[in-house]
Amino acid sequence: MTNLKKKLFRKDSLLTHVLVMVLISIVFILLLTFGLDLYTKHGNSIVVPDLRGKTLEEARAILKEADLDFEINDSTFSKTARPGTIRDVVPSPGSRVKSGRILFISINGFSPRKQTIPIYKDQSARQILALLRGLGFESVEQRVVPGGYIGSVVGLQTPDGRSVEPGAQVSIDTKLILLVSGQTVDTLGLDRLIEGYGQEGRMDSTMLPPNPNQQKRDSSVSNDWW
Repeated sequence: MTNLKKKLFRKDSLLTHVLVMVLISIVFILLLTFGLDLYTKHGNSIVVPDLRGKTLEEARAILKEADLDFEINDSTFSKTARPGTIRDVVPSPGSRVKSGRILFISINGFSPRKQTIPIYKDQSARQILALLRGLGFESVEQRVVPGGYIGSVVGLQTPDGRSVEPGAQVSIDTKLILLVSGQTVDTLGLDRLIEGYGQEGRMDSTMLPPNPNQQKRDSSVSNDWW
């Protein structure tokens, strides 16, 4: 038995090498685990403060004290919010992050965003309407005017009649009127003809418009033919 133990645990035996490798692996895993905790500051987190409604200077002071930083990634405009204040924060307020984390914020601009008016003449009204709304113009009306191909755009203007040309820089809160080519049908004469039908579906001759050829023939007949 003693000789067997000596053979198994001698320095050059396979079992000795396996045990040494297992021991080294355990030590390496423990060092790696504790090292990562120290490096990533595991368990040491900071609550993201609520910066909404605050100015950039106020936010900078708060984040500096909390060992956090920020970047502006978006700017929109709302009439209901104070210009230059923060509208949203990512990660959201109340989240827990590591110290030194960069927060992404969006602010309320000082004026409405402007967009370039696209080329619209002779284009499909449906296509231009969708394009304008996609650019952010929410108040766009359509007005039918005569001329051109039906359903095509012939002009763009503001409610006070000022023309808006392609390429112009316009605030997205501007009200626009899209002038669309079309035609209106005067149904007054048609309605009168329909009213002239009797109960049997026959038209009253008094409702028909005068026939100029018939009037000419009647006037050519002499009254003293008898």
